[in-house]
Parts: sequence; structure tokens; C-alpha cells
Amino acid sequence: MSGLTRVLSRFSSRRLATSTQDPHAIWKEINRLASEGKWDNLNNQPKMFMFGKAKREAYAAYNAINTKSDIWSSSPYGQIGKGLFRVAAFVLTVQVCVWIYEFAVPEEHRLHYKYRSKHGHGHEEQPHH
Repeated sequence: MSGLTRVLSRFSSRRLATSTQDPHAIWKEINRLASEGKWDNLNNQPKMFMFGKAKREAYAAYNAINTKSDIWSSSPYGQIGKGLFRVAAFVLTVQVCVWIYEFAVPEEHRLHYKYRSKHGHGHEEQPHH
């Protein structure tokens, strides 16, 4: 049984006389998780680096309140993943531009210092005075 269904069944079993579920059950569960140190109140998401039962409970509550469908917002690790993706995309873009430059521009133009003509201005060609 997942964490959210267990929570909802627990709250609904307390109100056997009524047939409607408590609309605030998920917020009560989040308050309980926060008091147990499993919920990050500042970011309104589960604490990072949890494992096992605590992670399942916290993510069940998070998935119940999270209505965003994109990959970056649907996970608490989304902003970290988004940042890493942007850094990797930037590095890859720069590398592809370098490959295109090396392919399109001849070596004589890219490395003009290597292929420059000698005009007799070098110190190695003239004797010292």
C-alpha cells in the first residue's frame, strides 16, 4: 500500500460516519512529515537524500500536491537536473562549434602563426652584437 493511500484510508477511517474524504488530509500528512523532519518547508518538497519508507511516504504526499507535468518540475531534484542539463548543453554546444570551425576553416588560416613567412626579423637568424 502506498503512503498516500494509507494516509487517505487512515483519515477516512476516522470519519466512518461521512462518505467524503477529508480535503485537508494531504496537508495534515505534510505537516506530520515536516514534524518528523522528512519535509523541506522552505521548498515545499521532500527532504533530499532520503531512503526507504520515509522516501516513499514523502514522495507520495509530494506527488499528490504536485500538478506540474514537465520533467523539471515534477521531481524535487528537477532544478538540479535542469542546471546540470544546461551546463552539459552549453559545453556540448561549444565543442560542436569548435569541431565545425576546425572542419570549415583551413589549417593555414587557423594556424597563421605556424605558417607565417619568415621576414628576417627573428633573433635566431641574426648574430648577436
